[in-house]
Amino acid sequence: MSLKTSHKTRCIGFLMETSFHYDVYINIITALLNKNIPCDIIINDVIEAEYVNNMVNFLGTVNVPGLRFMLLSSVLKHEQVYSCLVTPYYLSYAEKIAPIHVRTVYGLAKNEWNHAAWNGKYDYILCYSHYTAKALDLASRVKVVGNPRFDAWHSKKYPQALPSHITLDPQKPTLLYAPTYGELSSLPHWAEKLGRLSGEYNIICKLHHGTLYRKEEQQSLKAARRFLKNIVTDNTSTFALLEHADYVISDNSGFIFDAVNAEKRVILLRWDEMDDLLTKNRSYSTIESPEQQIRKLLPDARDMADLRTFLSEDYPWHKNAAELDFIRTEYCDAFNDGNAGLRAAEIIDEATSG
Repeated sequence: MSLKTSHKTRCIGFLMETSFHYDVYINIITALLNKNIPCDIIINDVIEAEYVNNMVNFLGTVNVPGLRFMLLSSVLKHEQVYSCLVTPYYLSYAEKIAPIHVRTVYGLAKNEWNHAAWNGKYDYILCYSHYTAKALDLASRVKVVGNPRFDAWHSKKYPQALPSHITLDPQKPTLLYAPTYGELSSLPHWAEKLGRLSGEYNIICKLHHGTLYRKEEQQSLKAARRFLKNIVTDNTSTFALLEHADYVISDNSGFIFDAVNAEKRVILLRWDEMDDLLTKNRSYSTIESPEQQIRKLLPDARDMADLRTFLSEDYPWHKNAAELDFIRTEYCDAFNDGNAGLRAAEIIDEATSG
């Protein structure tokens, strides 16, 4: 990875705060580079050191011809201006970096955050599908392009191998556990219970970056490491994990919709105090948020007895098949054709070609 000074020709900046954002951007970046439009990834190096170190280490493994890397502190210090800045959410100190701002929606969970008033700061918002476009209600600013990150799933252009430390017993079904972080995480309530299933199932735990790097998440991280042995801490193998999973178990995470879009059997977890977090602005989620509404269609486990019922061979997974097909098209990806990155790039190209 090399850090260079931005040039003055048309160039698109992509602001990155976690390694996950690279996955959100890369198929858009690739399409822009194929159009001979220069792109820079701008690493936000003024946030927690753990996040910065993770991004720098990850990007050190990336080799995309033509793609350059900048530090946000340097961009701000030298008052560099890009033709367009692409971000996953609004950051006030990034406003002066570009005259045109484009948001890439990066998930479907937590309406109170995803559809907040700051969306009005953007010139264009790239949405997976019609649900987000309608919810934002920002007229011509919202553009339905599909889910660029899922282009790799459709083209099968993703690392096929699981992380080297993950060993699966071919005689056991595989459970992929993907909890969110914070108060809405099931880790403190379910990690030990899920660990008890390790004799019957391969259990892989895909941790949220918030759990890994936020100081207030230390107890949840300890619980995961104590009870769940096969822990994955990066995003490079996400699609390989989905491919190997017989079941995906989650809670209030946007990963629910990745698993639904990949046509996996998804089981959600809850606990006694969870519903209280959905009222009186106690969290970014409410009972109207997609990750709560989809509980009407997916198995919703309150305890181990529920979970074992949903894992049984005779559970009727087909009963809500039509509704889940609708979710895939209306929420997850309007096209699911592997061309979302290209559609996004065309919008950015047109917006900056004047």
